[in-house]
Amino acid sequence: MSMIWVIATAVLSSVMTLAVVALWGRFYFQPRLRDSMQQELDEQVEKAAQVLSARVEEGVRRGLVDGVRNLPSREVLEGASRSLARTSAEMVGERLGQIFGAPKKNR
Repeated sequence: MSMIWVIATAVLSSVMTLAVVALWGRFYFQPRLRDSMQQELDEQVEKAAQVLSARVEEGVRRGLVDGVRNLPSREVLEGASRSLARTSAEMVGERLGQIFGAPKKNR
């Protein structure tokens, strides 16, 4: 009979240890891990936004310079500039939407 008590005590001790470790992981470790992962994600999103911004800015600059060289009249230049700015804003919006997971709008 005493061997049964030894085994039962060992099993109960193991179950209690697992319960304590599970509670520690749930209420201490998981929130800290989630916070650090969120911080890392925010930093990566900021870096991606900076890179994307620089690329779009360079593309707009090149497009505007090419447009100025190729367009003869002021009205056409203004229309092209507006179109280029609108297209660039849409590109940035789409990319940021992809990064942040925003749903696409139906037109």
